[in-house]
Amino acid sequence: MKVTTVKVKHYRNLLPQTVTLSDGLNILRGDNAQGKTNFLESVYLCCIGKSPRTDKDRELIAWQQNNALVSTSYTCRYGEGQIEILLTAGKKKQIKINSVAVNKTADLMGYLNCVYFSPSEIKIVSESPSERRKFMDIDLCQTDKNYFYSLTRFNRSLQQRNNLLKQWQEQQDTISAWDEQIASEGARIVMKRRAFCNKLSQFAKQCHDTLTENAEQLEVQYVTQLEGETYSEIKNNYLKLLNANCAKDAKAGFTTSGCQRDDVSLRINGVDVRSYGSQGQRRTCALSLKLAETEIIRSITGEYPILLLDDVLSELDEKRQRKLLQYSQHTQILLTVAVGVDDRLPADMKYSLFNVKQGLLTKM
Repeated sequence: MKVTTVKVKHYRNLLPQTVTLSDGLNILRGDNAQGKTNFLESVYLCCIGKSPRTDKDRELIAWQQNNALVSTSYTCRYGEGQIEILLTAGKKKQIKINSVAVNKTADLMGYLNCVYFSPSEIKIVSESPSERRKFMDIDLCQTDKNYFYSLTRFNRSLQQRNNLLKQWQEQQDTISAWDEQIASEGARIVMKRRAFCNKLSQFAKQCHDTLTENAEQLEVQYVTQLEGETYSEIKNNYLKLLNANCAKDAKAGFTTSGCQRDDVSLRINGVDVRSYGSQGQRRTCALSLKLAETEIIRSITGEYPILLLDDVLSELDEKRQRKLLQYSQHTQILLTVAVGVDDRLPADMKYSLFNVKQGLLTKM
């Protein structure tokens, strides 16, 4: 899978242009605030349907413009494709896949897969469980539309239940109906997250072994309140948990138990990375998780996703830089670097270089 061309118009600070990318490693070089990250973001938008940096589509539209366009052409094992997204201020985004309009963002999932990594992704390791749930959900949604639908229905049901909990005395019978929906979708979510983490554990360990030259052992484990091996067992246990905690939930004003509280345990050499890991260990752990994503997507789809790396080389020593860039042998990489960083790349490394200045990408 690879992106062949990216067309942008009125997208953030990028000038209207069409950029032709190469196989393997593509390096976007430039000073700060020239548009490097914005270009990576435009590609991510066509993969996921949203930005990795903001939930507000209006922020993606250039200053004093009312709309923005991103169009990405790509090739994959099934042939060629094109994704076009039109953003209009105050309106729902319009998505076209191979010139055919789609109504839901879910319909975009799976056409063009990518993995995005920047220094801020260390939050997967160092911040709250919600970041690790988001990490799982993005991957699962890319490769499983049914998971996306289950997650959407679960979140809507959970919101309804939380609203009714504020009127618990009058709404006890109604709440039980939402419990059924939450348990049904929640059990599906738990089963798929567990399977995902089993794969993640295997691949993340291999990636971490490579990056650290076996100096550290990374352990990844799914953490949930829901017990059971089968769908029926998990659903029944979920219903029991909701019923047992209903009075406590009513007092709190929200649902205190369930898969919306899931987490992923990360340990290096048996020690909790979030609480006790150094900044370097957290950064390497986060990178291992992201590289493991590429392997998981490959194992499911049969081909590697696009790897979007935003300003990550400055965070790594020379050995880890080389090991990371070796992934360009398997997958297309779009990598942003500051001016001068490309001079320190391994002399035998093959890549295409783009200079980025004032929103314009120029192939060197």
